[in-house]
Amino acid sequence: MKKIILFALFAVSATMAMAQVNPKSGVIITNSGDTIRGTIDFRTNEKLSKECEFWAEGKTEGKTYKPGDIEGFRFDDNGKYFVTRKLNVDGKPRLYFAEFMVKGMMNLYCVVESSDEHFFFEREDGEMAKLTSRAFHSTSTLQEVQDKMLEKKEQYGKVKYLLRDSWTAINDMSQTSLSQTNISRAGLVNVVRDYHKDVCTDGSTCMVYEYDEKSDKEKCYFKFFTGFAYYSREKSCLEYLPSKSYTGCAFDFGIGVELNIGRTLKGGSVELGLSYSPKNSFEHDVVVSKGQEPSQTRYEKKSSTVISLGLVKSFGNGKILPLVRGGAIGVYDRGNREVCYYKSRKKLDFSWGNTWYYGGYLGVGAQMAVGKHFARLHADLYADAHTMTKWGITAEFGL
Repeated sequence: MKKIILFALFAVSATMAMAQVNPKSGVIITNSGDTIRGTIDFRTNEKLSKECEFWAEGKTEGKTYKPGDIEGFRFDDNGKYFVTRKLNVDGKPRLYFAEFMVKGMMNLYCVVESSDEHFFFEREDGEMAKLTSRAFHSTSTLQEVQDKMLEKKEQYGKVKYLLRDSWTAINDMSQTSLSQTNISRAGLVNVVRDYHKDVCTDGSTCMVYEYDEKSDKEKCYFKFFTGFAYYSREKSCLEYLPSKSYTGCAFDFGIGVELNIGRTLKGGSVELGLSYSPKNSFEHDVVVSKGQEPSQTRYEKKSSTVISLGLVKSFGNGKILPLVRGGAIGVYDRGNREVCYYKSRKKLDFSWGNTWYYGGYLGVGAQMAVGKHFARLHADLYADAHTMTKWGITAEFGL
């Protein structure tokens, strides 16, 4: 049984390691100013700042562009826009695909490096200031936290000085708290827009390339599910009768949440579930002494609660997609009881408290889009190292 669990965990790890693309339509802009339409691999901002994987329309082979190879690229539907810029992120100027957020009398760019967001304010005359939003780390020391606060305070001062021709923009920056862990992208866009309104003399408006900030976040779904399972092997955790292995069936139902990680793994999501199964009864029947003396042992549980954490991966494009899933489970059994009958006479009746054990699961199925929601049907194998093997069919609906 350990092999089954190891296989399930290996399958999940292999799935997570798959390097498939997350295609989105868009264009690249060549260094000569020409635009070429096609498909771009839409990954994390950090990866996009270093490379652009592109498939031109009608072509099957893609090409990876580095900063400087092209002028930039942009996703369709007013999506993200990246341009080649030489910027000082970590003390040494390098070429990046910088996200072009606002174009006007003051330009605003963003580069992500090591999970830190670096915002660059560039005035029309080329003068530039940087503001860094450091990623939060729970292991940071007090000195590291103090250093980050000092860095942010110095950067705020430089940005405000760059905005000195617009009191409105300076006031916008002053309202942004230095104690905030994350800097609001939308707030910085408003700062630059207000600067443009105050400084621009020809009546033009600035071009905002930054789109809805919510579209940058991974989607989270709430789901509920119900299922039926057949236990091909079920043994009491106490193993008072270690030779007994029971079989039986059970229903369960539950709720869960699922976080889409499509920009990291195409079609991938992380799922967390909590299921409940009411009173279950499993039996083991034998006939001894040349078929004349029947013996029956019954194993009962008042209820079972299962916590699951795993990965779901769908494949392809379309309304109906195949999927695989796998992960780890923790099982909590309440009110265990084992009863043994021999020739209709009760020979043993033993009860004990609650038990807890862990294992893994692996399944395959299909997913269908229902508007902005989804419906799934999948078959799964659940197992732990000692007591349980079950085969289940589950239907779920995600909101």
